[in-house]
Amino acid sequence: MKTIVPASYVAKLDLAGMGLSVACAIHCLATPVLLSTLSVLGFEFLGHEGFESGMIAAIALLAGFTFINGFRMHGKKGHFLLGVIGLAIFLLVRPFVDHSLEPYATLLGGTAFVLGHFLNWKWSKPCEDC
Repeated sequence: MKTIVPASYVAKLDLAGMGLSVACAIHCLATPVLLSTLSVLGFEFLGHEGFESGMIAAIALLAGFTFINGFRMHGKKGHFLLGVIGLAIFLLVRPFVDHSLEPYATLLGGTAFVLGHFLNWKWSKPCEDC
């Protein structure tokens, strides 16, 4: 399968996707603890639902772009499954669980995206031993 996007660019975007997913998980875990100090520091926007929705949208768009282009390079589908699981957790599970369980759902969803990006990155790298 032929892709228009160079493999090195997709690999960089996968690394960015892993970083963004980890940053999202850290944000979701740290925000409740730091909520009282965020307003004092001028970062109260980090605690708003709209910011979280924006992060989830950015993660999903970046994953979609890199996963599709990665599939065009390596032809494997496992990373798509992890992306769908991560997105389902973010959109269908996390909003409906008790607040005490929300950090666990966030970690699980973020981990699914990180693993999906990792697989795509690994599979998209040119084979040096071939």
